[in-house]
Amino acid sequence: MKIYGYENEGSELVSLHEMTLQISIEELKELSGFILNTICIMEKYSESFGHEHFSDFLKHRVSPDIIITK
Repeated sequence: MKIYGYENEGSELVSLHEMTLQISIEELKELSGFILNTICIMEKYSESFGHEHFSDFLKHRVSPDIIITK
């Protein structure tokens, strides 16, 4: 697994050594649902899987957004 991120909107993508989530139980439940849903999509589309956005899963814009890719 590799983790990438942006310091701010105008910065370049950087590789992260570690990340911390400050998160509520409700947010963690939403994130868990997103991850489980993405697993199903990855299994279904295998090599043609592109990426999924947490904000698309929630159907509203969130910041920071979480993107899962291969």
